Parts: sequence; C-alpha cells; structure tokens
Amino acid sequence: MFELSKQRLTADNQFLKIQTRALSRARIMSETEKLTQQREDNMLKLRGLRLANETSVKQAGLAAQIKMKSRRRPGFK
Repeated sequence: MFELSKQRLTADNQFLKIQTRALSRARIMSETEKLTQQREDNMLKLRGLRLANETSVKQAGLAAQIKMKSRRRPGFK
C-alpha cells in the first residue's frame, strides 16, 4: 500500500483547513452582499413609494385649495 508521511498528512490537513475557511468566507461574503443588495433595493422601492405618496397628497391638497377658491370667487365679481 501507498502510505503518506506524517509531514505530508499534516500539510494536506492544513491545506484543506485553509481551503475550507476560504470557501466559507467567500460564501459568507456572497450572502452578505446579496442581503445588502436586497436591503438597498427594498429601501429604494420604499423611498419611491413614499415620494409618490407625498406627491399625490400635495397634489390633492393643491386641488382642494383651488376648488375652495373657485367656489368663493363667483359671487365676488
């Protein structure tokens, strides 16, 4: 049979340990980046909805003011 030296086994085990750590770190970083991107996308979506809502509220307020003014004016020629 082919037997590896103790030094070779130790080196292989250390290499595998380092390789496993590197792969784990890469996976964690990938997941973190994915979560960060999802959070940013959600934030932008919510910001857009909030701005659209604020705009519609302002337009409704302006329309109500114009309507109120136009009701008062016809009697004051």
